[in-house]
Amino acid sequence: MPKIPTFQSESTITSQGPSVTSNLQIPLSQTVGAALQPVSDFVQKEYIKERKLEENNKVDKIIADSYKDNESGPNGFLTLSSETGKNGNPSDASSIYDQGVDKLYNFMSSTQGQNLSRFGKQIFKSKFYASASQLKSNALLESRKTQFKESSDIDSDYISQKTIALSALPGGSGLDQLYIEIDERLDSNPYYNDQPQLKKEVKLKYQQFSATSVANRMLLTEPSLLKKQLQDGKYNVLESNEIIELSQKADIAIKDQKFSTLTNAISLVGIGDVPPNALKQIAQQTISGNFADNENLQNIYNSLTDIEKKEFRSFATKKAREKRNELLFEVQAADAATKLESADNYQKALTEAGVATGINQNFIQEVFKNNPDALTQMTDLNTKIISNAEQKITVPSNFDSNNAISGLISMDEINTLGDRFTLPGETQAKSIIERYGEETDLDDLKYYSDILKQQNENPKQFRKTFAPFHSFIDETKNLISTEVIKILDPTSYNNDLKRFRDDMYSLYIKGVNEGRSPLELLDYKNRNFIGKDFIQYQSDKNKIFKNMMDNVEKKEVDESIKRLPDETPSEYLKRISE
Repeated sequence: MPKIPTFQSESTITSQGPSVTSNLQIPLSQTVGAALQPVSDFVQKEYIKERKLEENNKVDKIIADSYKDNESGPNGFLTLSSETGKNGNPSDASSIYDQGVDKLYNFMSSTQGQNLSRFGKQIFKSKFYASASQLKSNALLESRKTQFKESSDIDSDYISQKTIALSALPGGSGLDQLYIEIDERLDSNPYYNDQPQLKKEVKLKYQQFSATSVANRMLLTEPSLLKKQLQDGKYNVLESNEIIELSQKADIAIKDQKFSTLTNAISLVGIGDVPPNALKQIAQQTISGNFADNENLQNIYNSLTDIEKKEFRSFATKKAREKRNELLFEVQAADAATKLESADNYQKALTEAGVATGINQNFIQEVFKNNPDALTQMTDLNTKIISNAEQKITVPSNFDSNNAISGLISMDEINTLGDRFTLPGETQAKSIIERYGEETDLDDLKYYSDILKQQNENPKQFRKTFAPFHSFIDETKNLISTEVIKILDPTSYNNDLKRFRDDMYSLYIKGVNEGRSPLELLDYKNRNFIGKDFIQYQSDKNKIFKNMMDNVEKKEVDESIKRLPDETPSEYLKRISE
């Protein structure tokens, strides 16, 4: 650094004017500017450094912003690099990346680079494309990886589809062709040209996949042949533990195949010409190993080991039991379908039935033509309804009998209106239809047709809902009417309890359909309790008394025994006693 000159001044009390003295000496050959040149060089260099630093800072900030996306402009470096890496075509990816970089450079130059000096713009351009070049190398590497992945996915899908098709060929004959397809596919992928070891590893994986697929297919169709091919080394591309596992599976499949062949006669029971009642005899012949003297089956049976024979007997016994359950289920299913159809027909017949008009006899003839008993019952019922209407006879409804009928329905002992049954104290079985006019009226028949339809549509759900309702009616009936009222006024007793039952069932079914549980609807502590207004159903004592009076037999009074107007009591008693 140049030495800056110093100056000294001295002053004394004197009469001389002020003056400055110094030891600065300038040669006569040098000017003042030449003497100060070192200072000027220093200042100029410092200024250049400061300006360069300022420009570099501005450039670095613009470079940093170049990595970010621009709302109103092109994508930044990071997005360009990411999208390039996702492109599975490196050539296209390189071109697209370069175009994006140029757009980004032009955008950044026109927006943030305008305030740069000519020197700063040169620095920005140099740094910008250096950053772009560095990112491009990494992005193209990712693009090549993407290309390989996409190519590998295509290879995998192609080989998988070929494996599915060729593994279905008999005897595992498609395996050799699959190996050829794998070689051709991998040879066509240039990515493997410089990576022979990777190609070898991928090839082995594909071969193992194909071999496993073919072997698993043969386990289902030709386990014995698979066992032989395993022993011959056809599947040696697999690991030793995989070969052992396949061999064990083949042994099991061979045994299962023998078991299936030996029990085929059991499977055919109930199909074609083999009647269901033949199951017991066929099962005995199979379990004993006799097979009705069929030599082929006996030979297969004798090829089993003692342990396998014991296992086979258990297998055959289980299969016979399953077949019996299957036949029973078919019978029950057919019976359930018949009951549902019958319940549906009864409901349809009674839907439009009226006390005055009866039931459409043509409809009865049509829907019950294949059920003679139901046809007879419904025809007799129709005759009764029309006859009672002509004679203006009011048909009674007996609540106690109906409650007992509901109990049998809740226990699944009655399934249709035509089913016959006995109530306590009865010796002759009668159906609900046949009880019309004595214990049930037309409203009762419609009520039962509805609930029996529900029972046959969903037996399991019906048992969960109807049994609790029946218990509720049975437990609360004394709150509505009593045994004393039944004696004094049977009509009020039956009508009041019937009205209570019908209304409660409507509320109950509505609540169940809305998702509420039986416990919620039948618990008197619950706010959804259906019987909260039970008081309005209680028998009216005044009505009961009036009905009693109406039923009392009226007799004519002898006018002669009446007391005369002016007659004293003693005279009256004397007169009537004579």
